[in-house]
Amino acid sequence: MKQLLFFIFLTVAAYGQNAINDQQERFKTDLSDFDKTPELKNAHYGISIRSMSTGKEVVDVNARHSFTPASNLKLLYTLTAIDRFGKDFRFQTKMLYSGKIVNKVLFGDLIIQPSGDPSFGSKRMQEDYKDLIGQMTAKLRSTGIQRITGRLVMELNGWRYPAPGSWPIEDIGNYYGTGAWDFNFNDNRLDIYLKRSPVIGTPTQVLYTDPKIEDYTFISKVTTAARGTGDQAYIYAAPYVKKRYMLGTIPAGKKVFRVKGGMPNPPLTFLQIFKRQLSENGIRVKDVQIRYKQKKYPEILWQHRSQPLIEIVKITNDYSMNHFSEALAWLLINGSEPANGYLDKKQIHDFFADYGFEEADIEDGCGLAPDNLVQPAQMTRFLKLMSDKLGLGVVLDILPHAGEDGYAKKFLLNDPVQSQIWVKSGSVSKVQNYTGIFKAKSGKYYGFSIMTNYFIGKHKAVKKAIENLLKNYIDEL
Repeated sequence: MKQLLFFIFLTVAAYGQNAINDQQERFKTDLSDFDKTPELKNAHYGISIRSMSTGKEVVDVNARHSFTPASNLKLLYTLTAIDRFGKDFRFQTKMLYSGKIVNKVLFGDLIIQPSGDPSFGSKRMQEDYKDLIGQMTAKLRSTGIQRITGRLVMELNGWRYPAPGSWPIEDIGNYYGTGAWDFNFNDNRLDIYLKRSPVIGTPTQVLYTDPKIEDYTFISKVTTAARGTGDQAYIYAAPYVKKRYMLGTIPAGKKVFRVKGGMPNPPLTFLQIFKRQLSENGIRVKDVQIRYKQKKYPEILWQHRSQPLIEIVKITNDYSMNHFSEALAWLLINGSEPANGYLDKKQIHDFFADYGFEEADIEDGCGLAPDNLVQPAQMTRFLKLMSDKLGLGVVLDILPHAGEDGYAKKFLLNDPVQSQIWVKSGSVSKVQNYTGIFKAKSGKYYGFSIMTNYFIGKHKAVKKAIENLLKNYIDEL
């Protein structure tokens, strides 16, 4: 009997080992096919696949090499924000006043105090800054105020420089590179409208901006290119800088063309817009001012509370909102302390060392910096850690669901396995990464991070190769 049991044990063990060997051989075949992708011929790639139940890494291909993560870095900030502040945290923006209201006159200043909310008046959050200004104006009118003897003031919590020095210059003047200010509105976006010609190679002219901003000059060196070439215009200017150059091309045509840019100074622009709105409603105020210290006042006239943090982090990942993620970085790293410059990189490193990123170089709060370096193995360990802390369901809710959420809608489009994948993309020039969680054919969940850097060719081809590789892992696990 003992001999029979021993024989059965050996048979089962041999079968199990053969199954593992077969799986490893299939993994090698999958990798060989992936490696044959022409665009990846001279590229660097890393792959980590990890069981979300046991934490065991089942695939390791250069998984401990350093890669530029691009927007995969947003997972660090969105998940730790929920870990530290909870799903129900809300940013607050207040309207207050100093002095006294006597006979329809405010003898003092009208003051706005923000708290770093990136979503104030954000179209992605289904808000309109014009509606919010309307609410603020209506509140003032309900008090009977017709004149303000002091100033319209924005009290910021210290001074911050919103764009890290490690960001490329062609990014920081554009809508996706605005950074996070202590006060943000309209996603810090400024639409610039150009007059163009149907003739290729002709110069363009700046007509107007929306919102209207004062005391800034836009110099267009943009020319027209062939139809169908898309918006290839970039704005070269740092935050606060008043002279801004536009370079590149836009398609030739007769109609006015819109270029999406970034606001040079969102707090100041908001004050100017608000002042105009007050004047149109018969409320006089002499000028605007920004201060870099917040004081306490006895009465709140009006208050805006953001949507819960869980909704903000989901939108951050779904649409890769750089300034949303940068705002979360300020919240996590700087807390309620007054700002003084930009986020300290040592503080960022020390913060994420507790989450398994001691051997990483994190330069910013969103992944736009080319010098960011993380390892695929760190990313999958992090997903496992946060799943243990928050629960797998919460992590899946925060990750974009393929076929449903934001930019993940087209990942493995129309493929049967699409619904089994929760994924955050990360893409900048010569970088295409995907990190997330999938439900395998076995019904088990696995964290994955597939990073490709320094490839030459089209992102679309690399994306397709990653999709095919991931499909095979789902089928074989």
